[in-house]
Amino acid sequence: MEAKLRWYQKAELELLWTFCLLLSCMPRILRYYALKPIIALPLMLSGYRRKVIRENIKNSFPEKSVKEHKRIARRYYYFLAEVIVDTISLVGAGEKRKNNVTRWTNSKEMGEKLGGKDWIAIGAHYGCWEYLLIWSRELRESKLMGVYHPMKSIVFEHFYRRLRNVSEQLIQVPMKQTILHFLRNRKSGQGTVIGLVADQSPTLRPDSHWFRFLNQSTVFHDGAEAMALKFNLPIYFAYTKRIAPGRYETRFDEIYDGKEQVAPHEITGRYIKRLESMIRECPELWMWSHKRWKHTPERQAARFGKSSL
Repeated sequence: MEAKLRWYQKAELELLWTFCLLLSCMPRILRYYALKPIIALPLMLSGYRRKVIRENIKNSFPEKSVKEHKRIARRYYYFLAEVIVDTISLVGAGEKRKNNVTRWTNSKEMGEKLGGKDWIAIGAHYGCWEYLLIWSRELRESKLMGVYHPMKSIVFEHFYRRLRNVSEQLIQVPMKQTILHFLRNRKSGQGTVIGLVADQSPTLRPDSHWFRFLNQSTVFHDGAEAMALKFNLPIYFAYTKRIAPGRYETRFDEIYDGKEQVAPHEITGRYIKRLESMIRECPELWMWSHKRWKHTPERQAARFGKSSL
């Protein structure tokens, strides 16, 4: 159940929403070629998470020069500013703008193949990931269950829930309630597409499995693989490509058909390979400011007495 806001929090929410609404009314050329640099400049001058960003990029691309590392970091700040502009733009977006931000290259084929069935769509913090939820407007026989991690700020929690309310076919579900909502919707007889963003750092466990990702030992959320195997659900990777500021092209690539016999961690490994390939194509579009590699095999061994590496 969504937590209720106090009167002053409601006031903060409405002020934030109104401010973003006013900015979203700016012509596109001003939003992306005037507002974006204005946002990017203080991010760079303040050194927002500069150490984390540079360390992540350096360790991920040891084959690149220091100059290339700095160039990716600089471009990332502009991308981060663009994501902020994308988010602001969605606040006041009408039907036409929402339909134009992303082109779904194989949406028709997916509808013919999986319409009315249960399956998993898995994405990443790459490009403007909020746009992925807009795909729910393409659905006719299914619901998109957008799984998210609740925010610490109750005001921003309400802000993003309102922002993500893009269609009647979308259900916003906190991560811990994923299976409960899936089973509940399954009983209704309507197909469910479980939308997951699976590249954030998970809780470290004694049995956490280590993968090689961007030249580093990395743990990943394995919930998608666990659900796919338990309920025989196909998994599709949302491959995203930026074609212009605030505009993307997305296609769904099959990772698992829901029937194949696979080795443990194989499905997650396939996701990781596609994710890394996408990141290498355009590195600045990934969320480098996350503390993605805060867990290490050494920390797992120190905490639990062993490492699964």
